[in-house]
Amino acid sequence: MMQTIPPPTNTEKRKRRRGAKGREAQGSGSISSSNNTTNTHHEPAKAVALSTPNDDDKVVSLKRKIEQSLALQKPPILHKNVHETVNTCNEKANKKQKVPQQGDPGFLTKTQMRNARKRRAKQRKGQQVADQTESTSKTKKSKKKQQQKQQQHQQQQQQQRKQSNKNALGNNDPSLRYIRDPKSAPLVKKAKAYFAEKEIPFNVYLEKVTGWRTVSKLPVRRADDDDQQSCVIGLFQPGSHAIVKVPDYPSHHPSINKAIRFLQEQCDEMGVEPFNEFDGSGILRYVCINVERSTGKIQLTLVWKSSPYKDDDDKLQEKEDKDILHKFCNRVVSMADTIQLHSLWVHFNAQWKHADNIFDYGSGSSSKDDLWKHIFGPRHIEEVLSFPPSSKMSEKVTLFFPPNVFRQANLDAFTNIVNKIRMYIKNYTQLRQTASSTANNNQLPTCVELYGGVGTIGLNLCDLVSKLVCSDENPHNKACFERSVAMLSSNNRNKCVHIPKNASDVIRQDHVLLNNCEILVVDPPRKGLDEYVTKSIIDASSTGRVNGPKLLVYVSCGFDAFIRDSEMLLSSGKWSIDKAEGHVLFPGADAIETLAFFKRVDYGEE
Repeated sequence: MMQTIPPPTNTEKRKRRRGAKGREAQGSGSISSSNNTTNTHHEPAKAVALSTPNDDDKVVSLKRKIEQSLALQKPPILHKNVHETVNTCNEKANKKQKVPQQGDPGFLTKTQMRNARKRRAKQRKGQQVADQTESTSKTKKSKKKQQQKQQQHQQQQQQQRKQSNKNALGNNDPSLRYIRDPKSAPLVKKAKAYFAEKEIPFNVYLEKVTGWRTVSKLPVRRADDDDQQSCVIGLFQPGSHAIVKVPDYPSHHPSINKAIRFLQEQCDEMGVEPFNEFDGSGILRYVCINVERSTGKIQLTLVWKSSPYKDDDDKLQEKEDKDILHKFCNRVVSMADTIQLHSLWVHFNAQWKHADNIFDYGSGSSSKDDLWKHIFGPRHIEEVLSFPPSSKMSEKVTLFFPPNVFRQANLDAFTNIVNKIRMYIKNYTQLRQTASSTANNNQLPTCVELYGGVGTIGLNLCDLVSKLVCSDENPHNKACFERSVAMLSSNNRNKCVHIPKNASDVIRQDHVLLNNCEILVVDPPRKGLDEYVTKSIIDASSTGRVNGPKLLVYVSCGFDAFIRDSEMLLSSGKWSIDKAEGHVLFPGADAIETLAFFKRVDYGEE
């Protein structure tokens, strides 16, 4: 009788299901092998397995379906970078997993790991600094290239200036062209020919040819003919801005040459930048040096390219320039005995870079007085003209010259001109008194001086006239004139009057030619008389006018202008030249000072 197998319990069913899943994972071979490896002594279990064929078929069919579905699916296509990323991640994971332990090669303690981190941080910081240094060096290289380009451009400009001025630089000293024979200068010959044509004797007088110049206005520039471009205080070539070195200029008073050498050295040493008229840079335009003949001391004026400094200036450049000026003045004053310094002045001239004026006469917002600053020493140079005994000067006249008034550069030779005027007026007065015995003619003549400056000519005639009226447009001249008059005796002091007006205005407004003007003295600048002045002289000398000028003393430093004015006076038929002579005040240069005496034609009929 066959034994009946009881149905499986729930526990057995779960075990069977777990066994089926395990066989699916291992494959059919593993199933069979697992079946083969089961305990052969348990026949009932085998019978149980065979007795449930429907469950096995279901498992096999499910497995086949899964395999077929997987076979039909295509594997995903991954990008190369994705594979690399995956590999890198795997490598990092492996590395992280392979942390060396104590005793393994490459094992680091906590202190060693901390030190390693510090070293890496230091290396990163060093790399950043290196990168910044490299960037800075590149910037510096680019700036250096720009500076080199600018320097090359400046050098090219300097070479161009040298080339443009090459023809003008023939003679190293432009004022010594005719020094071997000063009377052979073209203007001297021209003057001789002019008066010879009019059949008027014309003698030319010459004084010493060296050391005569006691007034000098010198430009300060950079040298173009040396590599160091040192400071040069010299002279301009005529008709150009090419500067010429004059370290031992024979015409200069020795004190001027000594001062030039000193100032050049100090400018280079203290960094005082000479003026550059091409780009307007630099701060020292000119130096003006006047020599007091009796002492040999110099009155020095620095022409500074700036407006007058104020105490509350906030601009950095102005503060720097002001500091340089202060230090430079202190250095000059400290060496006063060495350079024979009489006084020191500063003149502020902030005019446009192409302005030709050495001094600024109030072109900007600053007043004329603010442009001049007295730094050290007396305010005036004192000069006395020494006449020969034959002149019979009743008393000496002391003239006062600050740097802001005109002064003759060759006072020794100019003294001869003043003496010739004195001698002529004395003779004129004697002839006048001899010709008539009336009371009016026994009195001394009256005199008006136009373009008179501080009274260099007029004050030295005050003992020969009954009244002197002097005029000049420079407002600084009046104080100098009155200071000289204050030192005269009461007899001469009461004769002298100064009117601070230009020649045209004093004639038009004060009628000086019609009131007590028997002798008219004119000493105009190189441009000659103003047209209004010349016409007024002609009109005031009309026939029948008693008080108009009868003697005209003309001192001229511009001979071409003198010819123009002379021809106007002569062509009027009211004036004639009685006497003329020439004086060489600038030996070696093409210049002549002309002294001419014009007489009114109808004077003998009165």
